[in-house]
Amino acid sequence: MAEDKHRKKADALFGQIALKLGIITRKQLEEALAVQRTSNQHKPLGLILMDLKYVSERDLERIIEAQKAIASQAESRAKAVREDTLFGKVAIRLGLCSEEQLAECLVMQEQLPKDRFMRLGDIMVIKGVLTVDQVRKILDTQRGLILYCPQCDTQYNVVMFRPGASIQCYRCGTALRIPARMTSEEEALRSEE
Repeated sequence: MAEDKHRKKADALFGQIALKLGIITRKQLEEALAVQRTSNQHKPLGLILMDLKYVSERDLERIIEAQKAIASQAESRAKAVREDTLFGKVAIRLGLCSEEQLAECLVMQEQLPKDRFMRLGDIMVIKGVLTVDQVRKILDTQRGLILYCPQCDTQYNVVMFRPGASIQCYRCGTALRIPARMTSEEEALRSEE
């Protein structure tokens, strides 16, 4: 069931990209989708469009490249959101903003169109909640609190671990070592845990 949902989502994205790039018309997409629905086995939309001679191999490559770019953009945005979550926690712990101010800025961030993503620190400066220097202080503190796996780029909030401890990346199994030295702000944050 989940695989079927994923296929439908991938086919829908493929069709939307093909339309947006002007490779196919709405009528051609509808015809290909009708062929797909009547097929006994699932066949990817791209192959059906090729069978119908509506897309060439080169067109297929262009659409797939656009899909990859969208997936990469979504992954980058998700990573930024995770980092912004820690940014907000650090800002509150350092006493630089209130929870209400943070919540208001997070709502603003969520309401932005997908193609106009802004980092939380930028939003907080625009709203007058933080100064540029305060954002730098938070980012400096935050850098010391995040450990990235060198193999798979999974990030870990080191506040949760003892300095100098070794852990294993839950995603790829790489051995990681928590830094032994911390700044005074990081030590203050850790002592609050």
